[in-house]
Amino acid sequence: MNSPEITAAPMLFLHGAFCGPEMWTQFVAPWFAARGRRTAAPQLSAPGAPGARKARLRDYVAIARAAADELGGSPVVVGHSLGGLVAQHLAAERRLAGLILVGSPGPYGVAPSFWRLSAQRPRVLAALMVAQAGGGALLGVQAARRALFTDDAPDDWVRSVAAPPTPESPLALLDAMTWDLPNWLAGRRTPTLALIGERDAFIPMSDLVANAFAYGAQTDVLADMAHGAPIDPHWKRLAWRMEAWLEERAAA
Repeated sequence: MNSPEITAAPMLFLHGAFCGPEMWTQFVAPWFAARGRRTAAPQLSAPGAPGARKARLRDYVAIARAAADELGGSPVVVGHSLGGLVAQHLAAERRLAGLILVGSPGPYGVAPSFWRLSAQRPRVLAALMVAQAGGGALLGVQAARRALFTDDAPDDWVRSVAAPPTPESPLALLDAMTWDLPNWLAGRRTPTLALIGERDAFIPMSDLVANAFAYGAQTDVLADMAHGAPIDPHWKRLAWRMEAWLEERAAA
């Protein structure tokens, strides 16, 4: 599917669970803005706001949809983690110039991620439970490194870029696990790139395969990177890979 308009398309960046737009706005979104693209990175969840814990996944999709409308045209939607599932919902319901999934679950939801955490990364899962209870500020550098970075990420870097995790709406997580999964057949019309860090603690490689199968996505594994690729010390490798794909699509 050729997308000549992809060269000028605005970019909509969607963050994942237990975090906010800073996952994109610290590095990657400004990097693309400096290259002449209009960008937006809305806050999908609102920890502490009235009714935040009753928000549904469709509420997140509605916020993303409004941000896409404000950008205008057909944007390239970039989703990280749970934001990737929100992005897949947008691709199923409207025309997009492109879809980039970074450390994103496949169209079958986040259940495989929770199974992976419980079986292989119980300390990461325990940290998320602390964050869900409102104790994210109590978690230190080591907890952030286990969740988002590789072992060689410097303490100072992790401390400076990894905000304390915030509670997530349990209803939105439940929707993302079972009740509200994207219509992947409708999403197949969108050119898609799916990327995952080689050492991602959350997303199993089977989800990368699922995105390739469901969307015909071009896939790549980011060597020596983890789930927090957008804020990794080597985040430019992610940005360059995204830019290369956009240029490839434009030249197709």
